[in-house]
Amino acid sequence: MIKLIVSDLDGTLLDEPNSISKINLDAIDYAYRKGARFGFATGRDLASVNSIKSLLNQEPLLILGNGAVIYDGDGTVVGEDFFPNQYLGEVTGIMNAHDVCHMIFTTDGFYTTTDADEVRRRFIERIAAVASKEIADIFDTDKKKPCNNLVQIADMHEFTETKRIIKIEGFHINSDPVEAVKRDLEKYTDLSHLSTGKNNVEVTNITAQKGLALKKYIKNAGLSEDEIMVLGDSDNDISMFENFRYSFAPENSCDEIKKKAYRIVKSCKEHGVSDAIYGFIK
Repeated sequence: MIKLIVSDLDGTLLDEPNSISKINLDAIDYAYRKGARFGFATGRDLASVNSIKSLLNQEPLLILGNGAVIYDGDGTVVGEDFFPNQYLGEVTGIMNAHDVCHMIFTTDGFYTTTDADEVRRRFIERIAAVASKEIADIFDTDKKKPCNNLVQIADMHEFTETKRIIKIEGFHINSDPVEAVKRDLEKYTDLSHLSTGKNNVEVTNITAQKGLALKKYIKNAGLSEDEIMVLGDSDNDISMFENFRYSFAPENSCDEIKKKAYRIVKSCKEHGVSDAIYGFIK
C-alpha cells in the first residue's frame, strides 16, 4: 500500500509556474482518502512553494533545495543538509569565468557575487527564451521571486561565516557556458551539480539530493521504500528514481528519467500526476 506520494513541481505537477490543475488536485485528494500523504520535492525554496502548498487540502511534506531542507507536514524542520561554504568562492568563480550568472539561495535571502540588477535582467531574459514571454512577465512582476530580491555580497568572508546556503543556481541563455561550468565542477566530489531546466545548473551538497533526503525522511517516519511513490521529469529527480521502485515519469521527461521509470504517464500538460495516481492506487 502506498502511504506517501512525493512529486517534483516544475514540469511534473504544475501546469503553470504556481498552479496545480483541478484534475491533479482531485487525484491528490483521492490518494489522501486511500491513505497516502502527498509531498513536494523541488529545487525551490520555502517562499516560492507557500502559495502552491496552500492549494492542497492537507499540508504536504516539503523537500526543498533539491534535498537541502525537509519540512514535515506541520512545518517542522526535520532535515537539513546545507552547501559547504568553503566552496562558495570557487563555485561562483567558475560560473563568473564562463559568464554564467548565479543566485545563491540561503535560509534568509538571495544573493550574488556580481551586480544584482544585471543578474535579474539576464534571468528574466533566459526565462523568456527557454519558456515564454508570459512566464517571464510573471517573474518580472512578482516581487516575491528570488530574482527580484537579490543582494550583492559585500564581504565574502563574513558571508561564508554567517550564512546557511541551500544551493547555488547558475544560468545562461545558451547551453554551452552551462555545460562548461558543469565540466569544471566535476572535480568537486563533495558537491552535486544537476540541471533542473534548460540552460541551468544547481549546485548543492553531494548528499542534498531528493532521493537521499526522502530515504532519510522515511527511515525516521517508519515507512518502507515500497510504500513510497515518486514522480519527476528532470536530472534532479534521478536520485528518487534510483532509490524508489515506484517511480513515474511524465511523457515530457528527459530520456534518462524515462529509462529509469517504473512507468511513463501522460505529460505534465495532460495532468500526468493524476494519470499516475489513478492508475496505480486502487
